[in-house]
Amino acid sequence: MTEKHVAVLLADGFEEGEAVVFIDIMRRLDIKVDVLSCMETPALNTYFETRITADDTLKNCYDNTYDAVMMPGGPKGTDNLCGNPMVIDFLKRHISEDKYICALCSSGAKVLAAHNLLEGRRYTTGGGLQEKFADGQFVDQKVVVDGNFISGKGLGVSFEFAFTVAKHLLADNVEKVDWQASHIYFDHWPL
Repeated sequence: MTEKHVAVLLADGFEEGEAVVFIDIMRRLDIKVDVLSCMETPALNTYFETRITADDTLKNCYDNTYDAVMMPGGPKGTDNLCGNPMVIDFLKRHISEDKYICALCSSGAKVLAAHNLLEGRRYTTGGGLQEKFADGQFVDQKVVVDGNFISGKGLGVSFEFAFTVAKHLLADNVEKVDWQASHIYFDHWPL
């Protein structure tokens, strides 16, 4: 089994709970995670003003290719991701290479749909944001998988979202995902 590698894209104002749960689940499952700041430095301020330091910057890791790219929500965080041309180019490259694109909460609408990256795919997002963008087909579900796109509604579904991403990345070892879900007493698994 080849080691899987995930990039988590963060920008000032990101929803820290969504990011931390996702990173935790990936690392518990031995999936390598690069936490990348999409700002000038690795030091970030979260939605609730918690200081978190990323592993590196997107600028330094831009040429790397990952098995999946994840973005959490957070109103200002997704505004910062959406307004960063490097983020959009990075996503486009990974989409063209059929990598997993994983958007939690507002990032599905405010980053992917805002830049027409969904190309009509089914997705979910939080806060009624689907009304603001024409791209994609909104589905009112906790977690939606459409091809290599995985989206989640928000913080309350962070575990379902993370385990769904892990299940796809570790398709050849789903038993490991199932065991870890039961180990942390996640009652809603398997979905």
